[in-house]
Amino acid sequence: MKTQQYLESKKYSLLVFIACFIAYAASYVGRINYSAALPDILADGLFTKSQAGIIGSAFFIVYGFFQIINGFLGDKISPFKMIMLGLFLSGGANILMTFCTTNVTMAIVWGFNGFALSLLWAAILKILANIINYDMRSKACLNISATLPIGTVLAYILASVSIKFFNWKYVFYTSSVVLIFAFLFFTVIYLLSKRHIANVPIEGNINNSKKEENTNTKSVNKFLPLFLSAGLLLVLPADAIHGAIKEGITTWVPTMITETYNTPVAFSVFVSIILPIVNLSGNYIVTPLYNKVFKKDELKTGAFILGFVLIPFTFLIFMKDLPVVLSVILLALGTTAMHTFNYMIITLVPMQFAKYGKTATVTGIMNATAYIGCAAATYGFGIISDNIGWNGTVIVWIVIDIIALLFTSLNIKKWNRFKNNECL
Repeated sequence: MKTQQYLESKKYSLLVFIACFIAYAASYVGRINYSAALPDILADGLFTKSQAGIIGSAFFIVYGFFQIINGFLGDKISPFKMIMLGLFLSGGANILMTFCTTNVTMAIVWGFNGFALSLLWAAILKILANIINYDMRSKACLNISATLPIGTVLAYILASVSIKFFNWKYVFYTSSVVLIFAFLFFTVIYLLSKRHIANVPIEGNINNSKKEENTNTKSVNKFLPLFLSAGLLLVLPADAIHGAIKEGITTWVPTMITETYNTPVAFSVFVSIILPIVNLSGNYIVTPLYNKVFKKDELKTGAFILGFVLIPFTFLIFMKDLPVVLSVILLALGTTAMHTFNYMIITLVPMQFAKYGKTATVTGIMNATAYIGCAAATYGFGIISDNIGWNGTVIVWIVIDIIALLFTSLNIKKWNRFKNNECL
């Protein structure tokens, strides 16, 4: 009989959650810092926007590819050790970035950073969905989403201070310090909690209801039929598109503001902090809608979110005629919507596979797909903006968002049949 780790103690479960929270927030500091430093790097004339986009794409390509591999590994080896290794390697990669003088060397090092950080998310969700005390899992999976805006805010604050008083290299110095601290903290908590973690049968774990215990166990061993029966194959295009929009905005908004309004680089980076602050509220706002209005239907909620995001994007077409503050607010609304869609697809959807012991595997696939979109956007949006301007880029966001909305809507019925065990 297959077994998995389980931590009964609520005290140590809370400590493990805090360690995971700090680890994942630090991971955002260690990757968004490139976007925050990008305007100053470009100001130094080291390379063009298109070349800069290649560096960001290198991260997302490597990150996305290894998400799949590390997703499968997360269901087979210790997720705790994967997180510790990822934090340590990312800290080293950030230090190495300060020695890079060409876009080629930066792309290699930043790609390695993508590998390092790809070790984290599937492992963290595995811990929250399967290992910590069952009563704490739902809130833990909601609250872990706050790591993204918190990590982003910290990254932009560190970047704006570093650029104002030093230069872009100090953005990576400070990020490496944050990552190494997170590595040390996580290691200490793991060592303290380790003796309280027990191995229990997957089918008999406390997280399984009577209905789940009677689920066809054949599906536990055969992942592909399980994945297909959930209808997720056709959700992957929407997943990729949301990643493209979400990370594309995050990567290029400081440059977008600088070029549109001719503002100082440090100001553009600092103003961009508004985005993640607003993003922090998104998942908490959408949760009551998810629970009560959409009856815990992840795809139906996701379709609503993709429809909503068309509103701020439409106004952004006229960005040049709007005050900079209003444009930032509209961008914040757009990214907040995309982050809530991310919560539905990357966090809550994989949670439905916990009873099959496949949480990390599904997380890896969904996250990898999102970052395929990220890679395309980081490079593609730079080229698009060079050729048709930022207004044209916003129109591209609108078109691909509508495509994502269609794919998501088409799979709602099949997803619900899967959740009700009608497809197994």
